[in-house]
Amino acid sequence: MSEDFIRELDGKLAEVLPDDLEDISETTPQKRKEEMIDLLQYAAEELGRSPSIRQFNSLDLKTSGYAIEEAFGTWNDAKREAGLETYEMGEGRRATTSINEKYFKKIDSSEKAYWLGTLFATSTIQSEPNRQLGLNRVSEKRYFIDGLSQAVESDYAISSFQVTQRDGQERERVQLVISNPTFIDNLLSNGYSGPEQDVESFPDLEKKFRPPFARGYLESNGHFSNGWGVKFGSREPAETLQSWFNAFGAERPTIGESYGDPVTRVSNTFDVKAIFETCWPDVLDTEPSFTPYPDRILGFLQSEYPYPENLEYLE
Repeated sequence: MSEDFIRELDGKLAEVLPDDLEDISETTPQKRKEEMIDLLQYAAEELGRSPSIRQFNSLDLKTSGYAIEEAFGTWNDAKREAGLETYEMGEGRRATTSINEKYFKKIDSSEKAYWLGTLFATSTIQSEPNRQLGLNRVSEKRYFIDGLSQAVESDYAISSFQVTQRDGQERERVQLVISNPTFIDNLLSNGYSGPEQDVESFPDLEKKFRPPFARGYLESNGHFSNGWGVKFGSREPAETLQSWFNAFGAERPTIGESYGDPVTRVSNTFDVKAIFETCWPDVLDTEPSFTPYPDRILGFLQSEYPYPENLEYLE
């Protein structure tokens, strides 16, 4: 391919691609992708190797490597389409483990909101300089680790180990540690409380994504026994959850205290019903969901709700 041809092709691409990178994957037709493949192959010829994004951008073409990445989903996917060798190597970093690092870039689906809720409830981010997201669960709740790992297409290792409890009994725990910096940055940009924040808070989600977020949070961290008692380290998230419960149709959620910490409580049977129907719209078939949890709520409603004949899922 001649340099003049590539420059002409690059100029045409630069004219038709949108300015906002997030719009590129939605608006890039197959012809434009084929032209991007030509640019990638030209870059490989010029550089004498399969290029990284930084190396591609060093050629000063009008079309950015980030635009190509957005069009194909990942830089490696673009290079595979171009028939070029791919590497599991971050630019200027040590080798990285494969993961969909853009999964939490934008919360635009119920599934993403759910998994974000599970992380808010039970994970932690280690502080600088080597930030890591850690998720640690008892083996009976391995679902949360396996499910998240599958959702974000993670190749990070899931490990299991034995811990000795206060009563002397051994119990198995499962752990997942993610160190991809872009993945963690996207979590933080969507309201995840980082290690530098003194007060935890819920993210500012669209209303339609609050029920699945709450479902993930409650399944991970909301003890249910004849109602909810969700404990927090500060009052702000307790009040936020209370307001969300009100929006879900509950009329009597309250905020109390347990050993000095605020607790959002729901004990009224009608309020339990309203929250259950909002957060688990398909009852036990709601996905994603840790089925034993809604099954416990269903058992409570079956024994306590005064008008079971009015609810199809209780008949």
